[in-house]
Amino acid sequence: MHMLHFTVGQVLGLEILEAAQPQLVSQPGPDAHDELVRWMHILETARPEGLLPGGEFILTTATFLDQFTQDPDAGVGAANRFMDTIEQTGAVAVVAEILEGREFVTEALTRAARRRQIPIYLLHQRIRFVELTQYVHENIAAVRLQEVETDRRIHEAFTRLSVGSASTDRIVSEATALLGCRVVWEPAEQQTATTVVAEHQVVAGDETLGRLSIAKKCGTDESLVKTVLERASQAVSISVLARRSQQEMRRSMASSLFYQLRGGTELSDQEVQWRLAETFGLPRLTSTRWWPVVFRIWNQQRQGEELLNRLSGVVLEIFEQYGTEQKLPVLAARSEIGVVDVLLPIDELSSPDEFFEAARARFAARLHGGGELIAGVAHEADSAKRAGERLIDAAQIAQVAQAYVDSTGRRQAYFVAQDLGLRGLLAALRHDEHLVSFVATELAGLLSEAENRQTFEKRLTLLDAILSTDNKAALARSLHLSRPALYARIGRMEHSLGYRLENNAEQRTATHLALIAYWADPDAVYSALRQRVGE
Repeated sequence: MHMLHFTVGQVLGLEILEAAQPQLVSQPGPDAHDELVRWMHILETARPEGLLPGGEFILTTATFLDQFTQDPDAGVGAANRFMDTIEQTGAVAVVAEILEGREFVTEALTRAARRRQIPIYLLHQRIRFVELTQYVHENIAAVRLQEVETDRRIHEAFTRLSVGSASTDRIVSEATALLGCRVVWEPAEQQTATTVVAEHQVVAGDETLGRLSIAKKCGTDESLVKTVLERASQAVSISVLARRSQQEMRRSMASSLFYQLRGGTELSDQEVQWRLAETFGLPRLTSTRWWPVVFRIWNQQRQGEELLNRLSGVVLEIFEQYGTEQKLPVLAARSEIGVVDVLLPIDELSSPDEFFEAARARFAARLHGGGELIAGVAHEADSAKRAGERLIDAAQIAQVAQAYVDSTGRRQAYFVAQDLGLRGLLAALRHDEHLVSFVATELAGLLSEAENRQTFEKRLTLLDAILSTDNKAALARSLHLSRPALYARIGRMEHSLGYRLENNAEQRTATHLALIAYWADPDAVYSALRQRVGE
């Protein structure tokens, strides 16, 4: 479909004008003949201020210059004033009919037009102005009518799609068909820096949802392209918001169902499978091996609740996309701010590690490295119901894993309970005042005799090595010390601690526990130790 317009070049190409052999006397720009003609106006006044709203093709005989027959310079001045006004009002072209015997008018107009960029033509043959204006106005009116009709068809097409809850793909296909060139939809998070010839941002309120664009130039009129992209953008905005509303409703239902499963339910295994399939819009669930998984959103800058809630939505979108691509039922729901529960059918996964790595990589890419996912996995279950009951265990593992990663910096695709052990537990409890007090009690003796923190932590490193081995000879060699020198150091350390390390298994365990807890959060514990020694 192509929008018709009447341009300066098309008017000049009419037979009635071509036959008169118009003479160009100005220096118009390269695009001047492509300007649209809004109206054709016959003008015979020397000062047309206020008569022209813009876009006119001017026809004149310039009779107002006849009074300057005896004063050529004054005639050029009057012609210049006339042309100045024409340009200022936004007229698009001037054709002046100057017949034989009015050479002084030809000279005045030629001199006034010489350096102007608006197309200015002189005719030396008589033409029927009324016939020309009537023909042009009829064509302009036809163009206007066609524009109205085209706008109506475009409006009806996209209104029909919006009312029918059409998908984004369907809307884009309609826009492509209307324009005869490929229209592309790019969501905001997937936009590229590709150069385009036309685009329109799709917005909802103050949020940019994405853009509709055309990458390659096509023969369709620019105004039609603009109109179609504008209306298509409105339809896409409605479609995206409607899909979000449906998603949020389904996600809310999923969260309620997961909450019910966590606390235990009287529903049978089969009923739970049916409820999950219905909630997630799946035909049926047939897996017999399930992993209960909990993902926590984490980075070193503590996010607010609003941002974490939005990022939870990003995680759910990632799982939905991955499930669609892999034809895999990834059942996921929010459980709390920044936490997403997942029931994962591992007998349908080619590689569980691949799923976790893909989730982490996609999340990092969406946030441009500004966050990551920590996953906790509980024991495998033989039904979705039992896996749901074990989500509480997975949540505890994920919480401890987050503290462990924050404390140690050690990351992996996912964590199970065995990966965390005692160090994970102490990392989770590292801010507990009872644990900090316990560590301070156990290690305060070493701090009181240390000159500074560096010396203190060197003594802790030696103490850790002593507690980790019973082979003192090997330890002495690793420290490049003689055995007597090592025993002397051990003696001084026992003196500082106020107890012996040999033959006291319970005390050794307590000291070792204090060391692990110290290294889980050395800044906080060291500060507490300094306060205790200061008292």
